[in-house]
Amino acid sequence: MIQVFTGDSFLAREALLQEASLQGLPPRLMPPEPALVAQEASGGLFGPSGALVDLRDLAEAEWKPLKEVLEGLPPEAVVLLLDPRPTAARSKWYAEKAQKRDHPTPGPKEMTNWVVNRARHYDLKLPGAIASYLAGLVGGKGSAENPAMGLEALDQELRKLCLASPPITLEKVQALVALDTPISGFDLVRSITEGKATQAFKVARELLERGEDPLRILGALSWQYVRVARAWALLQDDPLMGEGVAASALGMHPYAAKQTLLLAKKMSGEAITQALEALLEAEEAAKTGRDMRLALERALATLARVHQPMPR
Repeated sequence: MIQVFTGDSFLAREALLQEASLQGLPPRLMPPEPALVAQEASGGLFGPSGALVDLRDLAEAEWKPLKEVLEGLPPEAVVLLLDPRPTAARSKWYAEKAQKRDHPTPGPKEMTNWVVNRARHYDLKLPGAIASYLAGLVGGKGSAENPAMGLEALDQELRKLCLASPPITLEKVQALVALDTPISGFDLVRSITEGKATQAFKVARELLERGEDPLRILGALSWQYVRVARAWALLQDDPLMGEGVAASALGMHPYAAKQTLLLAKKMSGEAITQALEALLEAEEAAKTGRDMRLALERALATLARVHQPMPR
């Protein structure tokens, strides 16, 4: 059985984890690595297991080998895919091969009700004016560099309000609530490449406190560094390559491709190799039963050393 969860990233992830609980699967999202997915989903002596696979950062070129693995799994294998915004090709495959469960972001008229119900989930009673105010903070067009605020950030603010002393007034909410763009794996990579090791550890700690799996963070780092390596190789042939060409070659958004090119220009081939080896070693340690958090921290320390300026 393959189920795919689409729509709003936060709502889709929550629904996937709820289904995982019903299926008796551990709430651990794994990167879309074909070999790992095949191993987790195929089961063993005690019957089929299951896999929770995060496709949020999946490049189009990575879909084909993963699709081949999914198509080769036994029917009783349980695979839950988190793919909030699938491409047309993946959507077509899902229509034929998977059960699709869509969880769209509430529209403007429904958003206030969502806020009220979410607050009740935390035993938090919000007056209508406050719920409307919070609902109005979500959405907007945003940009690639500064995305629109989403439900995940709002949910974190509702948790924060649970700790506020009553009564909860609009003025108090306006003072306490500060919706920031959720931290991403790219923030972590950027901190490392800028030589800000302390900031990198802080970002990683915040991601872990939000419930992110250490293996997924390592997967996000590996994903980014693999693209930095590809960008570095492309730059050897075309040092003046622009973000449009890079975006097509790397399967990335033009803004993300631009940032990846900037990272690649700052690194040597040797440094990229060292970074990839450190991440490979960390992922192997995390997947073989060792302390995943420790593996992540060691990888960050190694990456920070890689990006330290060479002594003159």
